[in-house]
Amino acid sequence: MSRFSTVIVAAGLLALGGCGEAGKSAGAGQDKYAGLDVAIRGWHDSIVASDAECKAKDGKGCQAFEVACKGEREIAPAEQAKGVTTKIVVAMSWEGWDEARAEYRAQSGFAEFNKVGDAWTRTKVGPVNLASCAEV
Repeated sequence: MSRFSTVIVAAGLLALGGCGEAGKSAGAGQDKYAGLDVAIRGWHDSIVASDAECKAKDGKGCQAFEVACKGEREIAPAEQAKGVTTKIVVAMSWEGWDEARAEYRAQSGFAEFNKVGDAWTRTKVGPVNLASCAEV
């Protein structure tokens, strides 16, 4: 086996190793983050559909979307009473087309996702640190 093949196989095994029981809620046996990736994709799609810079260049005015960080937040008793079981803040960055400068410029967005049952809701929040998702 070549060195390249060995590296590829090792990387695959490491990736599979991360697919264990982490992130499952105690007692429920369910992944408390199940569906979050779909909710984040929905947020991405709404940015592309509504952001003026994304609509530029025949709808291709945004590129290089990346989730910068995800951070779990404490659930307040009032939120628990409403059925919130998971609360995550997410920061996303991308490049948006700046018509005035005729170039792509860095953009970012911040959202809080709350899980009630199997459904995620999204609320826009103020900026957070892009590296740690801590409030600024």
